[in-house]
Amino acid sequence: MKTTGLFAGLLLVSAGVHAGPTLRDQIAALEAGKGSQTATIPQPDAPVEKQGYKMLLPDGRVADMAQYAVVLFMQAHCQYSAKFDPQLKGWADQHGIKVWAYSLDGGGDPSFPVPLIPRKSDPRSTVPIADEIVTFFGNGLPIATPTAFMVNVTTLKAYPLTQGVMDIPVLEGRYASLIQADLDQLDPRDLPPLPASTQVTPQ
Repeated sequence: MKTTGLFAGLLLVSAGVHAGPTLRDQIAALEAGKGSQTATIPQPDAPVEKQGYKMLLPDGRVADMAQYAVVLFMQAHCQYSAKFDPQLKGWADQHGIKVWAYSLDGGGDPSFPVPLIPRKSDPRSTVPIADEIVTFFGNGLPIATPTAFMVNVTTLKAYPLTQGVMDIPVLEGRYASLIQADLDQLDPRDLPPLPASTQVTPQ
């Protein structure tokens, strides 16, 4: 995929493989210390090597891309997921960004053939919605696909990235602005709303 717009100016480069705990180890350690209210970010079948990608942000700071991931909610039977998912995957693969895909209808697509299924960690809970849905959509964002969030894998703070199909140059700009907001420790609720899109499948 061609590098577009903002990323051409942001300079995403590889700095080699880092030593230390893998993303899997970091998340597992965080999850061990969290209560049942925290959604589980899935673990890959094989250890993930941190590729050391760095992003030069518009304000001059450098972000370690191993600290961030994208959580995507999609459906096998969503025409807009079918349109957006290949674009997101191509962009993420190009820039060393990990994507955790969850399916709301249990099926995958060619971009994410084996997505995770949202689940309840406590079957005795009176909340009828899966933990991941509560965690990511609990702030009032409508449950719809495709919806993606940028997540700081250290703090597990999630920022809405897109709901509906978003062109990659717009997505890149929002991703960079969300990283800056995270570095500045801004509350996700204080960020500008997501750009409106009619290319969504509501639940």
